[in-house]
Amino acid sequence: MAAIPPSLTDSNRRSSSSTRAQILSHGRGGAGNINSAPSTSPETLTTPTLKSEIYTTGRGGSGNMAKNDDPEAARRAQDVVGHPRRESMNSTHVGRGGAANVFKPSAEEIEAAKRANRELEVAVMEEKERGAKGEKGLADRGKEWLVGFVGEAIGGLGAKKN
Repeated sequence: MAAIPPSLTDSNRRSSSSTRAQILSHGRGGAGNINSAPSTSPETLTTPTLKSEIYTTGRGGSGNMAKNDDPEAARRAQDVVGHPRRESMNSTHVGRGGAANVFKPSAEEIEAAKRANRELEVAVMEEKERGAKGEKGLADRGKEWLVGFVGEAIGGLGAKKN
């Protein structure tokens, strides 16, 4: 019979949750996809402050550049709003395949999904209307800035200065 290691005896045993590091598994599996989880502190969870004179958004290009003269607008421009998922009206397939991964909603669930989709469409339209009431989009502000910047460099041939 093998000897029991001292770390496993009851007299020396501590709570495993207090001594063990948090483990994070990612990917499809395998030992190469298991690491210790990074610790989170309040500093890492805060939204960073934009400190540069000009900030960029989107995928790139000069149309996505704007002056950082309004911190709140700059922060909103940096935030990415995810598009909510529309609920399916038919059977839905999840996972990797197979009959067990098919979900067929009931009549009540279909009606609830239709209501949710209508509410989503109304919310999207209201958001578009709010944006169309005079607030310039990021692309328009970036274009004005770029035309003004190029005009100043050429000698005042650009748009008016703000």
